[in-house]
Amino acid sequence: MLSTDSINFLVQPIIDRQELINTFVLETIANRVGEIGKISPADLRRLKLLTIFGADIREMNSTLAEMSKLQVRDIKGMIKTAAIESHTDAKPLYDYRHKRFIPYDKNIKLQRIVTAIGNQTAQTYTNLSNSKATGFLIRDLQHPGKLKFHSINDTYQTIMDEAIQSVKSGIDYRVAMRRALKQLADSGIRRLYWDSGYTQRVDTAVRRNLLDAIRQIDQGVEDLVGKEVGADGKELSAHANSAPDHEPFQGHQFTNKQYENLQSNNDFSDIHGQHFSGVDRVIGQWNCRHVARSIIIGVTKPKYTVTQLNKMIEDNAKGYTTPDGKHMTMYECSQLQRQLETRIRYAKDEQMALQKAGDMAGARIARKKVIELLNEYKAFSRDCGLRPQLDRTKVIGYHTIKPN
Repeated sequence: MLSTDSINFLVQPIIDRQELINTFVLETIANRVGEIGKISPADLRRLKLLTIFGADIREMNSTLAEMSKLQVRDIKGMIKTAAIESHTDAKPLYDYRHKRFIPYDKNIKLQRIVTAIGNQTAQTYTNLSNSKATGFLIRDLQHPGKLKFHSINDTYQTIMDEAIQSVKSGIDYRVAMRRALKQLADSGIRRLYWDSGYTQRVDTAVRRNLLDAIRQIDQGVEDLVGKEVGADGKELSAHANSAPDHEPFQGHQFTNKQYENLQSNNDFSDIHGQHFSGVDRVIGQWNCRHVARSIIIGVTKPKYTVTQLNKMIEDNAKGYTTPDGKHMTMYECSQLQRQLETRIRYAKDEQMALQKAGDMAGARIARKKVIELLNEYKAFSRDCGLRPQLDRTKVIGYHTIKPN
């Protein structure tokens, strides 16, 4: 299986491009907002705005389509690389069983797994601009108290309509557009799930989706290897700051039957007879970071000792107590870290959009928010003993501005 550093190396360029897509759309809209704000109501009537807006949308859609193609290409390449790495790591099992090890370029079964997971993962990033399921949550002009999902094209038109109406009505244009652009920054490009009506930021979901894809590949390879070499058990991977439902049995080895019990929400036991109650969140689902490695019981040496696994549990439980007396496990601390990282990206998006619109006063207010959140993030990470992951706060093209 790939190391954490190797995984980060593979996924970061794709994450960076997704940030760039979000920034590109925000800045395209913000740039036009800034230009409309400079036009007098009389001149506004003379301009062929529909022609201008149509050109903007065509250029935006063309750029998004090209970026989407690059995302799909790189996602499929990443998954293939992960599959080859995981499969190569399993070669000792083939050797032990005296089974033929078939390399990737000749392994049709493995190639099918890669194609299926690659297509499934890349589907989210196909035709971003033309999809009615990709867009923003913004204020409904007819019902100001509600947020409504709009596709990217519809979002552009809605914000332009609001900008024009603000100029015509003579209200404080900067205040109105500052509010509108903040909504876009806080929303970010989102994906609408038609069955539930739920939306999720694409730039927030992309890292999770990519990591899930790598884990699916790891698991797919492990399952394939297990069948081909006649493996009779599974060993769960283990990591620090695990979620509480999987922590008690991470790193343990199980017979295939007992692992099936685990995956069926039934009670189960490890190979030493230690018993565990069934869990609702099975391995490999709902942001689970674990992978079940195929093993030969009695031959495959566990990766972690009992002492090491107990130390992970103790360190997680020891956690961190906030100045106001609230105790958090290290898992809970890591979750708060993720939330702060997301808030920092939102604030950076807001600053960049306001800068592009020419609202430097608003941009400086957003910049102050960025600095406050970064300071909070660094202080919290230091105090609870977690390594700051500033790459997760990065927004492509962002740079700080002077206070005045």
